[in-house]
Amino acid sequence: MAAAEEPLLYERVARMVEAQISSGALRGNERIPSVRSMSRTAKVSISTVVQAYLHLENIGLIEARPQSGFYVRPPARAAVPPPRPKVSRSRRPSSIATETLDTCREALARPDVLQLNGAFTSPTLYPNQRLNNLIREVLRDHPAHAGECLLPPGHEELRRQVAKRMTFAGAPADPAHVVITSGTMDAITLSLQVLCKAGDTVLVESPTYFGVLQVVEYLGLKVVEVPNHTSTGIDVDAVRNIARSTRLAAAVLMPNFNNPTGSVTPDDAKREIVSILTAAEVPIIEDDIYGDLHYGNVRPSSLRAYDDAGLVISCGSVSKTIALGYRIGWAVSPQFCTDIARAKFFSSVACPTLQQLVLARYYASGGYDRYLRRVRTTLAANSQSAVDAIVRYFPPGTRVSRPIGGIVLWIELPAGVDGAELFRTALASRIGIAPGLVFSAKADYRNYIRISCGMLWTATIERAIEKLGRLVAGMAKAA
Repeated sequence: MAAAEEPLLYERVARMVEAQISSGALRGNERIPSVRSMSRTAKVSISTVVQAYLHLENIGLIEARPQSGFYVRPPARAAVPPPRPKVSRSRRPSSIATETLDTCREALARPDVLQLNGAFTSPTLYPNQRLNNLIREVLRDHPAHAGECLLPPGHEELRRQVAKRMTFAGAPADPAHVVITSGTMDAITLSLQVLCKAGDTVLVESPTYFGVLQVVEYLGLKVVEVPNHTSTGIDVDAVRNIARSTRLAAAVLMPNFNNPTGSVTPDDAKREIVSILTAAEVPIIEDDIYGDLHYGNVRPSSLRAYDDAGLVISCGSVSKTIALGYRIGWAVSPQFCTDIARAKFFSSVACPTLQQLVLARYYASGGYDRYLRRVRTTLAANSQSAVDAIVRYFPPGTRVSRPIGGIVLWIELPAGVDGAELFRTALASRIGIAPGLVFSAKADYRNYIRISCGMLWTATIERAIEKLGRLVAGMAKAA
């Protein structure tokens, strides 16, 4: 008798949750009662609740999130398609992008602006208390640290910890091949200085992080672009065609959670890209700053995992994960580490001592992966909430990325809507966004914007996205 009634019991539990979702008591991205809590509330067994939740998951009403529980699945996410890639001829970054970047930089410094324009996590997510405790330990053990200069390649224990972390990306490293830098952009800049001379051509993605384009312009280099698709990452065929037709000094690629598209290049494509560029003897500078911020259970692989020739320089930092203000990063390369360390010494002598000592202890003390799981869960929820809000408030013709990691969303606006104009109008309302044109070597992507999902989701952020949606709708109507 009990066995015959069991399906009715799980259906009753399922209907309880469905009713809460239908009434709005439970909204998209909200956590539903835990299995044990629901078992007590509904006065049924834990196995009955599990069966009910699996049923709700199978029909698409809820979803399980690792180490976190069950959440209401965001509605209608498929109603808005992903942004489309563009294919354009490349040249140096144009002056209009530089002018807009100046305004973007000023907006980031304004305390009165809601920072949806920065690709960083909320300061409250960083392990601030743990770092502060470690600072006190270091000050006690190294009272003369201000007089200590850790020359390149940097603090030995920190380099050992970075090398150990590379294993999770499928690319174990020798600590001797790690050079500590002042953040990821410093690592990329030093690598370009080592590999290139003025007038050389560098392969980049389109779109790509605007900082890469600014460094390329500053160093007097030329760029050639290959598309980055939000769903499939770097275009392998385009890389192959460029490698055959163009003399390249280097490639700067972000295969894991590209900024701004959020895409991940699949492993087979990564392997092929490394093979193509290695055959052409083109060194690859990999920007892997977001690699640890995957929403799933497995970290995406580094390009170094497929590098047998030693031509990949993998760059990263703690800026997006542990401490934005520490400005500590690294470049990992068996072939170019000595040259990069030499370039670091001649350009800025060394990285700050205190931060290196603190970070070495932080990594060695354990707990980093447990901390990362909490951050990933928060970022995944933030991303889904932002996508839901865009679906809800932006007009037809909008397209938005659905990344499985990282901190940003890439939005294609309806035809005729200028992202730069939206940027200026939103800024007047104290809402910061990044206009798409700064992510292209020729100020392309004019009807695109990038927004951050790194801040903790609040009603204020939802209202800001609603405001952006109204602005876009008005511009689309006027176009």
